[in-house]
Amino acid sequence: MAVNKKEWYLLYCKGKEELRALTNLENQGIDSFFPTMKIEKKVRNKLTCKDVVIFPNYLFVEIDKDTANFNSIRSTRGVIDFVKCGATYIKVPSGLVTELKVKQACRDKAENAVVAYNEGESVIIQDGPFKGIEAIYQCKDGLERSVLLINLIHNVTTMSIANAEIKSKSLC
Repeated sequence: MAVNKKEWYLLYCKGKEELRALTNLENQGIDSFFPTMKIEKKVRNKLTCKDVVIFPNYLFVEIDKDTANFNSIRSTRGVIDFVKCGATYIKVPSGLVTELKVKQACRDKAENAVVAYNEGESVIIQDGPFKGIEAIYQCKDGLERSVLLINLIHNVTTMSIANAEIKSKSLC
């Protein structure tokens, strides 16, 4: 019976070279990962989406400490060294890396499934404290949120709500 003895370690990379290090490590057959997220930025008055590394200069690698060549990993292009505490390499809990990978996959899936609403369209809030309340879509507020007009106690209020929590009234 084969037991998986691989553990996750943290590497410190050269500035903005996480992708280069990841590519070179995968060419060596080493499983590596760094979480990213998309953010909207205004560049020259144009709104653009850009992938940004959540932990700049850091990369997670899964290796078997008994068989891995630490010197080879350390001398990989883009890598500076392992993160250490004294002389011991810092191990990252596998549950943490798994959770980061799951959240990354969910974020990527949610970004691909964005529903576009038109200004003035009636929507219904599907989740959260305002569940069931009808609102009017105003505009998007970043990648994951939208600005809605809500009538609460005879007072019209603008509110930013997560896109996952709203649904078009015409689809109900």
